Amino acid sequence: MSAPYPHTPVLLNESVDLLVTSPAGVYVDATCGMGGHAEKICERINPEGRLLCFDMDPAAIAIARTRLARFQNVTFMEKNYDKLKVGLFAESLNRIDGILYDLGVSSLEIDRPERGFSFMQDGPLDMRMGRGETTAADIVNGYSREALTRIFREYGEERFSGRIAAAIVESRPFFRTRELADCIRGMIRGPYVNKTLARIFQALRIEVNGELESLKKSLATAMGLLNPGGRMVVISYHSLEDRIVKNTFLEAVSDCICPPQNPICTCGHKAQAKRITRKPLCPGETELRENPRSRSAKCRAIEKI
Repeated sequence: MSAPYPHTPVLLNESVDLLVTSPAGVYVDATCGMGGHAEKICERINPEGRLLCFDMDPAAIAIARTRLARFQNVTFMEKNYDKLKVGLFAESLNRIDGILYDLGVSSLEIDRPERGFSFMQDGPLDMRMGRGETTAADIVNGYSREALTRIFREYGEERFSGRIAAAIVESRPFFRTRELADCIRGMIRGPYVNKTLARIFQALRIEVNGELESLKKSLATAMGLLNPGGRMVVISYHSLEDRIVKNTFLEAVSDCICPPQNPICTCGHKAQAKRITRKPLCPGETELRENPRSRSAKCRAIEKI
């Protein structure tokens, strides 16, 4: 048995059941984190199978290495999932049988104040998932009001984006999460202030780590790497991620991607995959009760044809 870890994988059995179709296959955990899903995958594959674990957080990789030390067929990559092809090339691989994404921020990041992800605890305005140079403080203190408004609107879907951006520009610099949160609380009062704070911090995190563009790139790359019969399984937690996944999967399973107003098909597109989940899988009552953070999770899966 492995040692206990402060992490509860979301939709653990459901996602791994969808992913692993051959015990001797080559699989990728694109967001390894502390290794919860990876451990379950390793338990499902045999010694001929392989698992490659990607994560750009060195702290998470260190924990996952310890957690999975008893398995001999695991390779760790301290890389973002938009570097899939580079990582596989280093292992002399150009095809895989399945890939799993568990998107969003992990408990290892959000529960540690020194990482700067949470407005609930005071810490430096950092929010880097890996070793990148740009921090949340760089964005808050260096972006124009217009640029801040844009990322709060696009990545946070916050209706008061302009007001909040103006207040930040007027009151900066900020170097601590509490300072920024107090500034926003001064602008947005009432029972929903925490939802606004969550949206603003989400927007900054997405911008710091380039999450949405990396996701688009990685999903496209993964589709090209899958063997026929190979599966892509994605767990998303907010509408921006899920929209990208849903649209990517819709294109992959469609024979035509012409605009609806076109009278005839001129795109020549052919379906690359078939749906495995008609509707997204969501946590059940037991999981929601045991792990409230799973409440917004949606799991989608397709299979290469």
